[in-house]
Amino acid sequence: MNIETAIRKAGIMLRGFYGVLGVLAMLSVTTSCSSSGESPLWLGQKLMLDLRYYCEDGTAENQCKTPVTTLTPALKNVIQKGHIGGVILFAENLEATEQVVQFNYQLQAAAKEAGLPPLFVAIDQEGGRVARLPDAVATRFVGNMAIGATYPKHGTDFSARVNAGIAQSIRLMGFNVNFAPTVDVNVNANNPVINVRSYGESAELVAEMGAVAVSALQKNGVMSALKHFPGHGDTHVDSHTGLPKVDHDAQTIEAVDLLPFRYAIAQSDYPAMIMTAHIQYPELDDTTFTTKDGEQKMLPATLSQKILTGLLREKMGYSGLIVTDALDMAGIAQFVDHRDAVVMTFNAGADIALMPFAIRNPEGIGQFWTLYQQWLDAREQGELDAAAMDTSLQRILAAKQAYALDEFTAEPLAKRIADAKQQLPMPDNQHTERELAEAALTKVFDKGALPLKGKHFALVMPDEARCEALSGAMAQHGKGVSTVCMSLNRIATQPDLTPLLSADALIIGDITPQHSMVEMGGMDDLASWKARPDKTAIDRWVRLLAEQARARQVPTVMVALRTPYMLSEYREVVDAGVATFGYNVTVSSTSKGEVAEGAVFSALAAGLLGHIAMPGQSPVTIE
Repeated sequence: MNIETAIRKAGIMLRGFYGVLGVLAMLSVTTSCSSSGESPLWLGQKLMLDLRYYCEDGTAENQCKTPVTTLTPALKNVIQKGHIGGVILFAENLEATEQVVQFNYQLQAAAKEAGLPPLFVAIDQEGGRVARLPDAVATRFVGNMAIGATYPKHGTDFSARVNAGIAQSIRLMGFNVNFAPTVDVNVNANNPVINVRSYGESAELVAEMGAVAVSALQKNGVMSALKHFPGHGDTHVDSHTGLPKVDHDAQTIEAVDLLPFRYAIAQSDYPAMIMTAHIQYPELDDTTFTTKDGEQKMLPATLSQKILTGLLREKMGYSGLIVTDALDMAGIAQFVDHRDAVVMTFNAGADIALMPFAIRNPEGIGQFWTLYQQWLDAREQGELDAAAMDTSLQRILAAKQAYALDEFTAEPLAKRIADAKQQLPMPDNQHTERELAEAALTKVFDKGALPLKGKHFALVMPDEARCEALSGAMAQHGKGVSTVCMSLNRIATQPDLTPLLSADALIIGDITPQHSMVEMGGMDDLASWKARPDKTAIDRWVRLLAEQARARQVPTVMVALRTPYMLSEYREVVDAGVATFGYNVTVSSTSKGEVAEGAVFSALAAGLLGHIAMPGQSPVTIE
């Protein structure tokens, strides 16, 4: 299928900075540039850089923590000289609405000034666990597994509404690519990286929800990147830190892992991008390669021609853009150097190399240009196929036109800022977030403890922010209700348990896997976070507390704030188990100090006190 046919299939009108003839005309000059002259477009457009940190003073790469929140002259030069095709921004780059809009405008203006195609400006705004924008700027929503829990009653409604809301918000700020949705089928309860980022364990449910999410994003002007192909759902290793392997047989791969991707590709509004996974799939490709340390390893999907070209392109008929997961993740970086990773993934069939090299200081810029020349040389020397590179460039340029990436700078910066500040955060999105939190609230088991009886409740939460959020919500939803709350970050001090064991009921909130300082909301001091016990010690302490509460006949409710599987471990020692599938709070400063609140905790309090039903149904099996 040629690129014009592919665009027609997606139902997208061609418009923008040059027509298809312009794309072809631009292609005609890309191969005329020698590696010793001006950088050809084919390479730069296939690179997507991260601009997370940059230290002009030369601070060492591994120590540089100065976030990039405005386009510096040095980084602008990299984009223009390198003909760079895209950037990805992270939480460190994003502070407030006006700053984000201005930064994204600067990026696009730099490309426009150099006569380059507009940039892909990407973000990981999945919702739930993975959302880069501050909550005060754009609604985070609860996340995919919460959406999955609403399916029996609401079908795909929340998938459509949430992703439309995400797209409308990020498009206002200048983002045109969202690395979402995650359509990994979470069939492994011990999956450390996906878990609640998945819609559930049913491939059919994940497929339906994912396709609706893609359509909602793209109908609102944001390119969707379906991830992580061919599937990250049955792994117990995080590809950020290692190289996972999926040992599924061919039938399971087809029926589970590939089904959501195949289903999405078959839709009229199919995903503009599909992101690769740094995962070994022996059944799909058992080819080995020599690592940079001289060891023999099986090719991960990101580097596999059999998987990216043979399977995704040829057998599954995907004609959109293939983008790698970040090439600086350990699943690739610990086995392949920067130069070879890009060459290998391009040869495998990837169109875009995401985060191929981290530029953190002036020395890093010099190292990047050395790598850049090596990639150019690889084509000159025949290591990269010239025709394949030009075909890939054609796909990239046509996709940029199809989604009118140049429209952001068609209006003055002042208007873009004013529009974003006026509309964000969107009230409709905040309303949808509250509705989703309530619709997803799931009563996994109850031995008669719910709704809670009494007026005084003891809470044990993962941190002070969640203590504040649930305490405030309980007081709001229950007349005369009082609470005492203990943060699990404080248990190393061996606190007095009497207040917890003399309440009318005990509510314990769990976050599995253990969350990071970044996720804590900022209300715990750094010292207490560093001194906190590890998750095993916390679980042991919580179980002893639950057993003491049972001995004293204090009704106890265990709340799974993230992965719901953990409720099976407490079924025999607590009186009720509830799943929210999310734990996000927003911490804001007021005249009375910091206040934490969140839609999940408001819904939880209302559900525990019997003011609303708990209508959700877990989309994963809890023993």
